[in-house]
Amino acid sequence: MEFPFRLPLLVEYWSYIVLVWLGFGTLIGLLARMVFPGREPSGPLGTVLIGIMGSVIGPLVVETTCGIQGFHPISPLGFVAALGGTAVILVTYRFFLLIIADSVPARDDQVEETIAPDHVVGVSHPDYYQ
Repeated sequence: MEFPFRLPLLVEYWSYIVLVWLGFGTLIGLLARMVFPGREPSGPLGTVLIGIMGSVIGPLVVETTCGIQGFHPISPLGFVAALGGTAVILVTYRFFLLIIADSVPARDDQVEETIAPDHVVGVSHPDYYQ
């Protein structure tokens, strides 16, 4: 059975590539967050974006530095390279968060005590403790 509407072959190919990289990057990002746990303000979308960046940059660095012929990023070696790239990006991201947190002046979050008008500080009332 032929579908009445079919995308051009090039569009189908690139949509397949994008979906594979989104899935691979999400998997790598989640695994990297499991390896390096901690609270981050990035949230789930940040985890996916960091995973996608790491899954692109890690295999690219391995391919250019090692010069492996026929290296495919979505392979066992590519998986390790993507996890390593994501780990480097995640550690760098956390490092920059620490630098930003140190450069921002601390807020004065101390709550001032509110004292009732008829209350004298330091004087205990005998009927209060009974």
